[in-house]
Amino acid sequence: MPNRLFLFRHAALAAVLLTGLAADPVRAQSMQDHAGMDHASMPGMNPGPANPSPAAPAPMDHSSMPGMTPVTPANAPPIGSLPSSDGAGPRGYDSYGIHPHMMDNTPSSHLLFDKFGWSRNRDGQNALEWDGRLWFGTATNRLVLKSEGERESGGGSDARIEAFWSHAISPFWDLQLGARRDAGTGPKRNWAAIGIEGVLPYNIELETTAYAGPSGRTALAMKAEYDLLLTQRLIFTPELEASAYGRNDPERGIGSGLSKGSLSLRLRYEVTREFAPYVGVSFERKFGRTADYASDAGQSRSQTAVLAGVRFWF
Repeated sequence: MPNRLFLFRHAALAAVLLTGLAADPVRAQSMQDHAGMDHASMPGMNPGPANPSPAAPAPMDHSSMPGMTPVTPANAPPIGSLPSSDGAGPRGYDSYGIHPHMMDNTPSSHLLFDKFGWSRNRDGQNALEWDGRLWFGTATNRLVLKSEGERESGGGSDARIEAFWSHAISPFWDLQLGARRDAGTGPKRNWAAIGIEGVLPYNIELETTAYAGPSGRTALAMKAEYDLLLTQRLIFTPELEASAYGRNDPERGIGSGLSKGSLSLRLRYEVTREFAPYVGVSFERKFGRTADYASDAGQSRSQTAVLAGVRFWF
């Protein structure tokens, strides 16, 4: 009796399954396909020695993808044929027709007034002061015009104008050849000039120029300045100037030897890089025969003045 009951239950279950498959032919087909699948051939289903792990897929060829093929000029040297660096190998870049160059042959111009403003000394005299330059040319060769001087409220003045051909002899130094003309109070003087201008270590800007004039006159001038950034806009600039002459020139109040030296301290605020008002103070002293000429004319041997003005360029 129990065996009959067992057979009856299994027959009923089989009838239910057959009825469901007949109602859903898609599921029936899926079950047939799954039953006929060789599970032993699937990766990872039979990790035994007879079925080793599948090989890694081949790398993708990106060059066959649209837009990924590198474009090489028809006359370019073959890839991989260039030396690792110019001069490191037996052949340099020049032998491949590749010539390194810099964009330094485009002409440009620049106008800078480092000082343009007003000064008042301890004797109560006011003066207009300026120190500017204009250059035009390339990075290696340019025409440079310089002007520096002052005009006092009482009518006295002292000024000089210079014109140079400036040639770069190194990345930080220019050789300058040209002429200078002294104007202002006294007779005019003309000079031939040769000098050097550049940047010393620690960004100290230096100008040194030697002069030769008629009647055996000679002179030497030096200027050095340094920009100390207190903030990104507030800049403190000490500037030192000195001049010496080979012979006396009493008509212009100049004696031989070290003639004059000055130190100015300026603090400027850059409203923009091109426009910066400044305030400061300057100390000037005359030496030797130049100081004697000043005393004979009723002038002071040394002078202190306060400064205010603007530095601008474009």
